[in-house]
Amino acid sequence: MANLLLLSHSQLAESIYETVKLIMGKPSDSVSYITLPYGQDLQAYQAEIEAHVEKAKDEGILILTDLFGGSPFMISVKTFDKYHDTVPIEIISGMNLPMVVELVNAISQSRSLNELKEIALDAGINGIVDFKAKLNA
Repeated sequence: MANLLLLSHSQLAESIYETVKLIMGKPSDSVSYITLPYGQDLQAYQAEIEAHVEKAKDEGILILTDLFGGSPFMISVKTFDKYHDTVPIEIISGMNLPMVVELVNAISQSRSLNELKEIALDAGINGIVDFKAKLNA
């Protein structure tokens, strides 16, 4: 079963995780998050991420970050550079709640890392809905 790691500035990753837990029940142990509070040492943050990646060496890991180019994303890229030859790893930025809900469901069905990546991309986009346009469709 592939792993899912949610990364964000401040408490966003934790809040998304807790909201998914409220909606769907506790996700499997293969789903986790790491927050980056203001002022946290970035080397310590990277070490936490690397520990999660190392634990996922057999199954692979999908990392979701809140913002392309932000610190969680850039540290994920450094981690990718270090581990991509030994650990199956994918990174997607722009994490949102619909994306994570779909991924937690897919992980419970033991979907592959590549399938998870595609599910994340589809759910992230399709989870954004213009109500008025939908109403008039």
